[in-house]
Amino acid sequence: METRSKRFGQGLRKHVWVWGMFILIGTLLLGSCNNGALIDEFKPIPNKRWSYNFMPTFRVHVLDTTKAYRLKVNFRLSADYRYSNLFLLIHQTTPTHQTHTKRVEFQVADQDGRWLGKGMGSLFTYQIAYYTNYHFPDTGVYQFKIEQNMRDNPLKEVSDVGFCVMPEPVQ
Repeated sequence: METRSKRFGQGLRKHVWVWGMFILIGTLLLGSCNNGALIDEFKPIPNKRWSYNFMPTFRVHVLDTTKAYRLKVNFRLSADYRYSNLFLLIHQTTPTHQTHTKRVEFQVADQDGRWLGKGMGSLFTYQIAYYTNYHFPDTGVYQFKIEQNMRDNPLKEVSDVGFCVMPEPVQ
Protein backbone atom coordinates (compact mmCIF):
# COMPACT_ATOMS: atom_id res chain seq x y z
CA MET A 1 0.00 0.00 0.00
CA GLU A 2 1.34 3.39 -0.99
CA THR A 3 1.38 6.09 1.64
CA ARG A 4 0.44 9.68 1.01
CA SER A 5 3.96 10.92 1.74
CA LYS A 6 5.44 8.40 -0.72
CA ARG A 7 3.06 9.53 -3.49
CA PHE A 8 3.85 13.17 -2.65
CA GLY A 9 7.59 12.48 -2.92
CA GLN A 10 7.18 10.81 -6.32
CA GLY A 11 5.05 13.71 -7.59
CA LEU A 12 7.54 16.22 -6.26
CA ARG A 13 10.43 14.46 -8.04
CA LYS A 14 8.43 14.50 -11.28
CA HIS A 15 7.73 18.25 -10.94
CA VAL A 16 11.36 19.02 -10.11
CA TRP A 17 12.48 17.07 -13.18
CA VAL A 18 9.96 18.85 -15.44
CA TRP A 19 10.89 22.29 -14.12
CA GLY A 20 14.59 21.44 -14.38
CA MET A 21 14.19 20.53 -18.04
CA PHE A 22 12.13 23.70 -18.65
CA ILE A 23 14.89 25.85 -17.11
CA LEU A 24 17.63 24.04 -19.06
CA ILE A 25 15.84 24.47 -22.40
CA GLY A 26 15.07 28.12 -21.64
CA THR A 27 18.69 28.80 -20.73
CA LEU A 28 19.94 27.18 -23.93
CA LEU A 29 17.48 29.17 -26.06
CA LEU A 30 18.35 32.46 -24.37
CA GLY A 31 22.05 31.74 -24.63
CA SER A 32 21.77 31.15 -28.35
CA CYS A 33 19.85 34.41 -28.95
CA ASN A 34 22.36 37.15 -28.30
CA ASN A 35 20.75 39.81 -30.55
CA GLY A 36 23.71 39.70 -32.92
CA ALA A 37 26.24 40.78 -30.29
CA LEU A 38 29.85 40.51 -31.42
CA ILE A 39 30.75 39.78 -27.80
CA ASP A 40 28.83 39.64 -24.52
CA GLU A 41 30.81 37.97 -21.77
CA PHE A 42 31.99 38.22 -18.18
CA LYS A 43 35.32 37.33 -16.59
CA PRO A 44 35.61 36.64 -12.87
CA ILE A 45 37.60 38.89 -10.53
CA PRO A 46 39.78 36.68 -8.29
CA ASN A 47 38.40 36.61 -4.74
CA LYS A 48 36.19 39.65 -5.53
CA ARG A 49 39.27 41.86 -5.00
CA TRP A 50 40.07 43.84 -8.17
CA SER A 51 43.64 45.16 -8.17
CA TYR A 52 44.96 47.77 -10.58
CA ASN A 53 47.23 45.30 -12.35
CA PHE A 54 44.40 42.85 -13.19
CA MET A 55 42.85 44.06 -16.46
CA PRO A 56 40.37 41.64 -18.04
CA THR A 57 40.89 41.60 -21.80
CA PHE A 58 38.25 41.10 -24.48
CA ARG A 59 38.86 40.55 -28.19
CA VAL A 60 36.25 41.65 -30.72
CA HIS A 61 36.41 40.66 -34.40
CA VAL A 62 34.78 43.41 -36.51
CA LEU A 63 33.79 42.56 -40.07
CA ASP A 64 31.50 45.49 -40.95
CA THR A 65 32.45 49.15 -40.45
CA THR A 66 29.13 50.43 -41.84
CA LYS A 67 27.10 49.16 -38.87
CA ALA A 68 26.58 51.26 -35.74
CA TYR A 69 27.30 49.50 -32.45
CA ARG A 70 26.59 50.01 -28.78
CA LEU A 71 29.63 49.37 -26.54
CA LYS A 72 28.76 48.31 -23.01
CA VAL A 73 30.61 47.39 -19.85
CA ASN A 74 29.26 44.49 -17.81
CA PHE A 75 29.96 44.03 -14.12
CA ARG A 76 28.60 42.32 -11.04
CA LEU A 77 28.87 43.80 -7.56
CA SER A 78 28.06 42.26 -4.23
CA ALA A 79 25.72 44.02 -1.82
CA ASP A 80 28.81 44.78 0.31
CA TYR A 81 30.34 47.08 -2.36
CA ARG A 82 31.13 50.34 -0.52
CA TYR A 83 30.44 52.99 -3.16
CA SER A 84 27.58 54.38 -5.24
CA ASN A 85 29.76 54.66 -8.35
CA LEU A 86 32.51 52.86 -10.21
CA PHE A 87 35.26 54.54 -12.26
CA LEU A 88 36.88 52.49 -15.02
CA LEU A 89 39.54 53.00 -17.67
CA ILE A 90 38.70 51.29 -20.94
CA HIS A 91 41.75 50.74 -23.12
CA GLN A 92 41.01 50.04 -26.78
CA THR A 93 43.66 48.76 -29.19
CA THR A 94 42.77 48.83 -32.89
CA PRO A 95 43.85 46.28 -35.52
CA THR A 96 46.58 48.80 -36.53
CA HIS A 97 47.84 48.83 -32.89
CA GLN A 98 46.65 52.35 -32.06
CA THR A 99 45.60 52.70 -28.43
CA HIS A 100 42.81 54.87 -27.03
CA THR A 101 41.81 55.14 -23.38
CA LYS A 102 38.50 56.44 -22.05
CA ARG A 103 37.71 57.06 -18.39
CA VAL A 104 34.09 56.43 -17.51
CA GLU A 105 32.01 56.68 -14.35
CA PHE A 106 29.05 54.40 -13.74
CA GLN A 107 26.41 55.08 -11.08
CA VAL A 108 25.60 51.82 -9.32
CA ALA A 109 23.32 53.08 -6.52
CA ASP A 110 20.89 55.97 -6.12
CA GLN A 111 21.11 58.68 -3.45
CA ASP A 112 19.21 56.49 -1.00
CA GLY A 113 21.68 53.64 -1.45
CA ARG A 114 19.37 51.42 -3.53
CA TRP A 115 21.22 49.36 -6.12
CA LEU A 116 20.46 50.29 -9.74
CA GLY A 117 21.52 46.93 -11.16
CA LYS A 118 19.46 43.83 -11.78
CA GLY A 119 19.45 41.18 -9.14
CA MET A 120 18.38 40.37 -5.67
CA GLY A 121 19.98 39.21 -2.52
CA SER A 122 23.70 39.79 -2.52
CA LEU A 123 24.67 40.13 -6.22
CA PHE A 124 23.72 42.88 -8.69
CA THR A 125 24.44 42.84 -12.42
CA TYR A 126 25.00 45.91 -14.59
CA GLN A 127 25.32 46.32 -18.34
CA ILE A 128 25.81 50.00 -19.13
CA ALA A 129 26.55 51.60 -22.51
CA TYR A 130 29.49 53.98 -22.64
CA TYR A 131 29.32 54.50 -26.43
CA THR A 132 26.21 54.48 -28.60
CA ASN A 133 26.04 54.72 -32.37
CA TYR A 134 29.74 53.80 -32.52
CA HIS A 135 31.34 52.95 -35.87
CA PHE A 136 34.58 50.96 -35.84
CA PRO A 137 37.06 52.68 -38.18
CA ASP A 138 38.61 49.46 -39.56
CA THR A 139 37.80 45.79 -39.83
CA GLY A 140 39.86 43.33 -37.84
CA VAL A 141 40.41 42.35 -34.23
CA TYR A 142 40.03 45.01 -31.54
CA GLN A 143 41.21 44.47 -28.01
CA PHE A 144 39.54 46.04 -24.97
CA LYS A 145 41.13 46.02 -21.51
CA ILE A 146 39.12 47.15 -18.51
CA GLU A 147 41.00 48.66 -15.56
CA GLN A 148 39.44 49.70 -12.28
CA ASN A 149 40.15 53.37 -11.52
CA MET A 150 38.99 53.81 -7.94
CA ARG A 151 41.20 54.85 -5.03
CA ASP A 152 41.01 51.45 -3.34
CA ASN A 153 43.54 48.87 -4.43
CA PRO A 154 42.30 46.22 -4.44
CA LEU A 155 38.70 47.25 -4.99
CA LYS A 156 36.59 44.84 -2.96
CA GLU A 157 33.28 43.18 -3.76
CA VAL A 158 33.47 43.27 -7.57
CA SER A 159 32.60 39.74 -8.64
CA ASP A 160 32.88 39.87 -12.44
CA VAL A 161 33.70 42.30 -15.24
CA GLY A 162 32.69 42.00 -18.85
CA PHE A 163 32.24 43.61 -22.20
CA CYS A 164 29.45 43.72 -24.78
CA VAL A 165 29.39 44.99 -28.36
CA MET A 166 26.00 44.81 -30.01
CA PRO A 167 24.46 46.38 -33.10
CA GLU A 168 22.33 49.47 -32.56
CA PRO A 169 18.64 48.69 -32.90
CA VAL A 170 17.24 49.37 -36.37
CA GLN A 171 14.77 52.23 -36.33
